[in-house]
Amino acid sequence: MNKIHRQVIGISWLVMGALIFSPLVLKLGPAADAAIIGGVLASLLFIVGGFVLLANLRKFSWVCHPCALLSLFTFPLGTAISLYYLWFFIRSIQMARTNSEKK
Repeated sequence: MNKIHRQVIGISWLVMGALIFSPLVLKLGPAADAAIIGGVLASLLFIVGGFVLLANLRKFSWVCHPCALLSLFTFPLGTAISLYYLWFFIRSIQMARTNSEKK
């Protein structure tokens, strides 16, 4: 069940990263250099966060927390994905704690 949630969130963040990056291919003008750099960094963060979830790289799961915080500001879809990730993260911590108590 956790695999399905990870895949949904990972694919959503890959799509968000692509949607952020795609308008940056069009040059916004010389005055918008800072916006382009910020947009590229944000899109790369979402793409890396999506790959971390899809590949189940638990050592690099810290990358997903800034993605969740940034996606809170993209209402309504990003907020829903962010809350979904926070629910998934809290639930996975509780499951890990329960499994360690059983041993």
